[in-house]
Amino acid sequence: MTNSSQTSNPSTQSSLETARLNSLVDEAKMLMDRLGEIAAGQREAIESGEIEQIVEIVTKREPIVRGLVCVGEEIDALINDPKTLALVNAHDRSKAYERIASIEHAMKKLRQQDAQDQELMESIRDRLAGELSLMGTGISALRAYTTRSGTPNPILQDRHG
Repeated sequence: MTNSSQTSNPSTQSSLETARLNSLVDEAKMLMDRLGEIAAGQREAIESGEIEQIVEIVTKREPIVRGLVCVGEEIDALINDPKTLALVNAHDRSKAYERIASIEHAMKKLRQQDAQDQELMESIRDRLAGELSLMGTGISALRAYTTRSGTPNPILQDRHG
C-alpha cells in the first residue's frame, strides 16, 4: 500500500511551487522596501556629518542586505531549475518575473545612490583632511615665534600691545 503523503498530486505540487515563488518574491520586495526606507536618511546624515547616524544606518542595512542575498539565491535556484519552474503556470511565472525586474530596478537605483553617497563622503573626508593639514601648518607657524614648546604665544608684538 502506498502512503498518500509520499505521492504528490501534480496540481498540488504546482500550487506549492507557485506559492513558494510568490512568497520568495514577496519577501524580496519587503526587504527591498525596508532597505529603501533605511537608506532614505543616509544622504541627510552624510551631509549633516552625523557619524553616529551613518553608523546606525549601516548597522541596520547589513542584516537586510544579507536577507536579500539569501532570498535572491533561493529565487535564482528556483527559476534556474527547469523541473521546478515547469510546475509554476505561465501567468504566475510572468508576474513573478515582472516583480523581480521591479526589485532589480530598485536595487540598481539604490546602488547608484550609494555610489553618490560614497563620493560625497570621500569629498567630505578629503576636505576635512585638508583643513586639518592647514590647521597643523598654522600651529607650526605659531610655534616658530615661541620660546617654549607649550601653547603658542607670540613673543613678537607691536609696540602698542
